Amino acid sequence: MAAWDADAGRPVSWAEFHGRIGAWQRRLDALDALDGPGQRWLLHCRCPREFAAALLALWTRGDSAVLPADERPETLGALAAECRAALGDIPDGLVADATPSSPRWGPLAPARLAVSLYTSGSTGEPRRIDKTFAQLDAELAAHARLWPLEGRLVISQVSHQHIYGLLFGILRPLCEDAPLAGAACRTPETLGAWLGRLADAPMAPPGAVLVSAPPPLERLPETGLPPAATDRLARVHSSGAPLSATASAHARRVLGAPVEEIYGSSETGGIAWRDQQRDEAWTPLPGVEVRADDAGGLWLRSPYLASPGWQPQADRIAPGPAGFRLLGRADRIAKVGGKRLSLSGLERRLARHPDVLRAHALPLPGRPHRLGAVLQLATAALPWCREARRARVAELRDALSTAYPVSLMPRHWRFVATWPRNAQGKLGAAEVARLFRDLDDPRRPRWLGVEKDGPAACRVTLEVPERLSYLAGHFPEQPVVPGVVMVQWAVALAEEHLALAGEFRGLERVRFPQPLLPGERATLELALEPPAEGPRLAFTLTGRRGCHARGRVRLAPGEVGHGR
Repeated sequence: MAAWDADAGRPVSWAEFHGRIGAWQRRLDALDALDGPGQRWLLHCRCPREFAAALLALWTRGDSAVLPADERPETLGALAAECRAALGDIPDGLVADATPSSPRWGPLAPARLAVSLYTSGSTGEPRRIDKTFAQLDAELAAHARLWPLEGRLVISQVSHQHIYGLLFGILRPLCEDAPLAGAACRTPETLGAWLGRLADAPMAPPGAVLVSAPPPLERLPETGLPPAATDRLARVHSSGAPLSATASAHARRVLGAPVEEIYGSSETGGIAWRDQQRDEAWTPLPGVEVRADDAGGLWLRSPYLASPGWQPQADRIAPGPAGFRLLGRADRIAKVGGKRLSLSGLERRLARHPDVLRAHALPLPGRPHRLGAVLQLATAALPWCREARRARVAELRDALSTAYPVSLMPRHWRFVATWPRNAQGKLGAAEVARLFRDLDDPRRPRWLGVEKDGPAACRVTLEVPERLSYLAGHFPEQPVVPGVVMVQWAVALAEEHLALAGEFRGLERVRFPQPLLPGERATLELALEPPAEGPRLAFTLTGRRGCHARGRVRLAPGEVGHGR
């Protein structure tokens, strides 16, 4: 079978999959009758099976795919000029009709361009990365030697618009004759249901491999999955950032399968792997060579790179008999108050605290001499009110005081439950700007992360800045956030995260049961509801003391959008 419809519990035959490839070829031929092969096409499909069919249709025609990192209009607009046309489920994207067609096959020359990907990292500037078929094939062969799929179902929780998801979620099952899941798996509940069906459905694959990343693994519930589900899971892959030892052990315990982490980047491909339950050291992938220079800087020679020579990397390592340990980036030196400061060293010091899962220190945009710190804390350690937050900051500053003067300590702290990441899996410039933008706009809440529940719903974690401008005079004895401000926040954040648009028509069933106080932490749940009489935005703002606001915003019909 080519794929498995996990929701319906049925196999998708190779004949059915080939019909989709042929349908895409027919669509592309009609568009490109005069230009011929060698074209570049912008491709974005959320459905893994449809993405794979479109990608193979491009390749067998002699074309290449440009994979946008996200669906933001500015991203798509910047790439459109480079491409023949847009394909898939994006604005102006062309799709193949439902009628199957017999595909035609052609050679994939090793030196030919296969895909162009884009990474922004921490600078926010997109950078194009080209991959040839030879580069992809070399890495896929190494993965197959280390972790053969052996016909297991590949379930992915990551985007195949990026190199890790493309390799592990799409190309590996295609090359190893293993089925891929027909949809992305977003929640632990969905994962448990799919694995459960593997045990019961006729003609089901003989097990599963999960392609994941730190955010979904860190959010796994303590209760775990049913034994019938975990018995079917053979292996878990994780990439995008190193897992903390706590998160690795938690995922191993909950999922009942080894967690294999892959270290690398879009530019380099995979570099090394590890299973922390056996050894914290990283082992280079087959064919990959690493060495450290006198300063500990990582040098890499890899068949996955365009150049065969040794290439310097930004990370520092400590070589050992079993591989190497990562020591952080080599170039993270900041000048604060006229003194040089190793941001990596400060982060390692913060990460020693038992409640800190991950730490990132940075000079703040527009405030180069002021440090900010983003700390992922254990759930029980997250401050929920002003007093708890002040106590947590004082405790962390005290822990730093043995090694750092006050002038080199972070001035602005952000405590998150889940590590904020951009589409490339990194804490990028846009995420940093969101985390600290309340410093420049005293009307905004403090943004601490968002979790999407599909294109029409999300949960945003917020904190009330003590200097929020709306607190002035409301009220003198005990400042509280005005109800109308909470509604404004709901609309603004829905515009940002759900592409909400439309003319305001009114409010429905709005209640403010509990006052929202300075320093309090709360979760804002947003959902777009498109009833026949006009779309609505439902919102609920809940904190430790209960519900602070709930209701609906009514909009003009036909003006609601999804998924930014």
